[in-house]
Amino acid sequence: MADRRGSLLAGRYRLFELLGQGPMGGTWRAHDEQSNRQVAVKEVRFPDDLDTARRAEWVALLDRDLQAVARLRHPGIVAVHDRIVDGDGHPWIVMELIHGRSLDDLVRTEGPLAPQRVADIGVQLLATLRAAHQAGITHRDIKPANVLLEGDRVVLAGFGLAAGEANPAGSNALPRALGFSSPEQARGLPATAQSDLWSLGATLYTAVEGHPPFSGASSGAVLIAVAADEPAPAVHAGPLAPALAGLLRKNPAERLTADQLEALLTRPPVPAQHGAIPPHPAPPGQYAPPTPQPFAPGGPPRRRPAVLIAVLVAAALAVVIAVTVTVLLMTQRTDPAYENNRRAAKELGAPAGFDLKSERNAGDGVLHETLVKSCPGRCTEQQVREETVATANWLKTKPGVLAVVPVPSQDGLTGSISVRTNGRAPIANVQITLSRSGQVLLQLDVG
Repeated sequence: MADRRGSLLAGRYRLFELLGQGPMGGTWRAHDEQSNRQVAVKEVRFPDDLDTARRAEWVALLDRDLQAVARLRHPGIVAVHDRIVDGDGHPWIVMELIHGRSLDDLVRTEGPLAPQRVADIGVQLLATLRAAHQAGITHRDIKPANVLLEGDRVVLAGFGLAAGEANPAGSNALPRALGFSSPEQARGLPATAQSDLWSLGATLYTAVEGHPPFSGASSGAVLIAVAADEPAPAVHAGPLAPALAGLLRKNPAERLTADQLEALLTRPPVPAQHGAIPPHPAPPGQYAPPTPQPFAPGGPPRRRPAVLIAVLVAAALAVVIAVTVTVLLMTQRTDPAYENNRRAAKELGAPAGFDLKSERNAGDGVLHETLVKSCPGRCTEQQVREETVATANWLKTKPGVLAVVPVPSQDGLTGSISVRTNGRAPIANVQITLSRSGQVLLQLDVG
């Protein structure tokens, strides 16, 4: 990237210092010579494959999102002042300059943060997201690098910069924040408010643990981990563990709501007692037992009669039995749409050599199947390309399939297949990935 220090943009913004560099361009500290104030100016780079018409569409989406964000005027959102275009035709966003550092930088230099500090950060981020979601705005790119800390103020940057998710660039782009984009985004589905909450969970997990909840040797491996694996155990989260587990659920319908999350983040901590065994965290989405109240003045409480203790024990057992029966009834309840899709998947079968590894309800009755194929020796990138084509040919033989287009990725580690049906075929999403163990994984969504 050329050194643009000293350049003047739009006749008023003088660039002084490069603050950061990302895949979409650099962010500079600049001086607004008209208003005599310091600002942050971010260059927005177009994806390489955009033609003139798609560039115009992309800029229109960017402007729409930026205008919506500017109307919010929330303290947790970086204020947007202007949108300009440089001599090369690239848009630049002029924003409030935050005098602080990112959460990503803080964790990299200082390591994991204390659970209470992370909870405080989470409360402010949640308030910001609530304001955005109530205005119909989805962030779509929450990650530690977009969380800025200015004293006690927590600011969420990056609003509006995910406008390209409306996809003028094509349908095969990977999510930009791998490891922080929700499972539904990893599968190419639109992001929602619940997707933002998942990304918030991954961000808070990273802050308290010092590393993301999902990792892999390649972008494809990270996508597989996000879509199918459980997060790495949170060993430093302490009282935050229920909130993190509840946010990182694969099914959006099973994730914590904003209200449930707020209750968990603002719950006062229980004072630790010397020699006591810490209680097991409450299940995600449920409140933990209330904090024991201190003794009233006048000395220690009287010893309860044995009869009262027996009554309390019996009541506790009754509650346990009732909860157990409720859980059993809930687990036995079936999802008709999911069962129909399971039958459809059984009729669909699998490409040659693939065996079913796991299946689960991906939400709204959609069946998410993971199938695995072993290769002689160890599967290679070439095998991924070959299996992408072979699976596409297999799909062409299925009733109701009108068109199939295999789309191997540039890195050779993943491949996706675009399927067009007559509306009666059950196939919803197909992706092939080279796994960390050297096998080929086929993700097939039916429903």
